[in-house]
Amino acid sequence: MRAFLALSRHLSFRKAAAELRVTQPALSAQIKALEGKLGSALFQRTTRSVQLTAEGARFVLRARRLVDELQRAVGELKDGTALERGTIAFSCIPTIAAVAFPRIIREFSLDYPGVKVQMTDDTTTAMERRILNGEVEFGVGGAPRWREALAFSPVLEDPFVLVCRRDHELARRAKVSMREVLKHPHISLAVGSNVRTVLTRLLEAEGLAFTPAHELVHHHPVGAMVEAGLGVSLLPSIACDMLRKTSVLRFVPLAEKRYSRAIGLITRRGAVLSPPAQRFYDLVLRTMATRFGERARPRREAS
Repeated sequence: MRAFLALSRHLSFRKAAAELRVTQPALSAQIKALEGKLGSALFQRTTRSVQLTAEGARFVLRARRLVDELQRAVGELKDGTALERGTIAFSCIPTIAAVAFPRIIREFSLDYPGVKVQMTDDTTTAMERRILNGEVEFGVGGAPRWREALAFSPVLEDPFVLVCRRDHELARRAKVSMREVLKHPHISLAVGSNVRTVLTRLLEAEGLAFTPAHELVHHHPVGAMVEAGLGVSLLPSIACDMLRKTSVLRFVPLAEKRYSRAIGLITRRGAVLSPPAQRFYDLVLRTMATRFGERARPRREAS
């Protein structure tokens, strides 16, 4: 990686080899080995010049970040301060980010003031890409789609709930069936969100059609549309926690328990969390067990 970065700076095998204190043939062999492992050419070579390919240009930032992170990790291990300083970068779906993580980050920062916590709230698609690209160390959200590349460790179950106005015909039910819910105009989160992905998959498994009347990106506009009487919505119970301050809405459990999403930790397969990230995740487990009670049931990785 250092060989790649040196050559990307100098665009000269002679100058890069001099910086690294290796021979030009040795540098060329390192670059070829890296390109072989990546399965892509990083440089375009002629007898007179060396230029980055498009793939090489995209790889520069990632390589620099990986080398910097490795150097920090080695330094932390050498001086024994792995849990006293550093950075934890993670991504989280918006519902969990808003409900759970302000408290978790505050508590962790009090215990480890030298560790910087960087949280990004993302859609499921964006979060999975960040994890795969190495932009964040882990994510917290629903079961990922790319299971061959991403590992998933469930933390809790989050059942779907009907959201409707208090004067709606279904509002006084103790429970309501999914087929009854689907008879009414639906206001849904947009394609790409974890909620929409899971709900669509569950409905398709039952042979049920799902055609929302309105699609929105965030939960609060969904609640506002329901309040206005434009339809009903199906949201996970944790998302409903963000809407419960209103006196207009009613939240009715579904009769079928199978309509639920799993929330957990997502990492690249084979990746090992850094000491600060592992300590942070342990705090996540404890806090969610307290915050969400029976729904928080840590399990082994889902198949």
